Amino acid sequence: MKLKVYIVKKQQLIWAAIVLLIIIVSAILIISIKAQQTISNVTPAKTYHVDLDNDGKSDSIILNTDSDTGKYSVTIMSPDGIAHSLEADPAIKTLGYFSKDWPIKITLEDINNDGTSEVILQSSDQQGPILHIFKYANGETERIASGRYSFYGTFKSPVDKSNILMLGSKNNSEIKYTYLSTKFGKLYPYMAPSSLNLGKTVISNIVSYIEKMDVETSSMDAENKHVSKLSKGSFLDCLLTSAKYYGHEIPSECSYIMRTKSISNNNENLVTYKITLKLSKYDTKKPEYKITSINIIK
Repeated sequence: MKLKVYIVKKQQLIWAAIVLLIIIVSAILIISIKAQQTISNVTPAKTYHVDLDNDGKSDSIILNTDSDTGKYSVTIMSPDGIAHSLEADPAIKTLGYFSKDWPIKITLEDINNDGTSEVILQSSDQQGPILHIFKYANGETERIASGRYSFYGTFKSPVDKSNILMLGSKNNSEIKYTYLSTKFGKLYPYMAPSSLNLGKTVISNIVSYIEKMDVETSSMDAENKHVSKLSKGSFLDCLLTSAKYYGHEIPSECSYIMRTKSISNNNENLVTYKITLKLSKYDTKKPEYKITSINIIK
């Protein structure tokens, strides 16, 4: 009888040890999974290496995204390791928030022809588009323009070949362009002639066609083969990439990169178009442009 009791107790101990081992292994697995989930929530910084101030040395632009809030922060690191944080417009209070459908776009361009590159940030928050332009030179950063602009671009003045900065905003169906002169390393209001519209009416029609289901294709001066490439959804922002002159004091050809959010079968996707416009009717007050190409680039 004692032998039988001993065997039973031994079997119980073995089973208890097996159950305890299973509990320990399960706990380890749960801790490991939670740790992996925590790590996956941390967005790694993106670093861009470029010589911003034209001193022959590579600077670093570091883009961080807060893993909890999605808020962007951008830092410029000089070659000697000094960090300069880019400060948001006080009225907007942020450089933008992460969105897979509307990611931040960083552009480098020598806006004022001083030999150094400005840093242009196009992003968004819950209220809409955000644009910041920063100048970095002599170890200092300066915000030279900012606001809730959907459009941005530079082009040459036909008079003195200086850069003109275009900033555009969208209010419902109306698009408004503001022009700034970039002489002497600073930005000044530029009194643009009424003929300088960069094909804004056509761009406005494209935006309306994308966002409104009831807009007729015929409301746009374009062939169906161009319009058929546009997907319904939401307009995000737009970059004027070039403005070319062919014998007139206004651009004869304008190219834009437009980012949109396409909505199809309850799915939202970022769709980017390259749009080219050409002058179809020259007029000193109200020139007209037409679409010559629309290509999906992303």
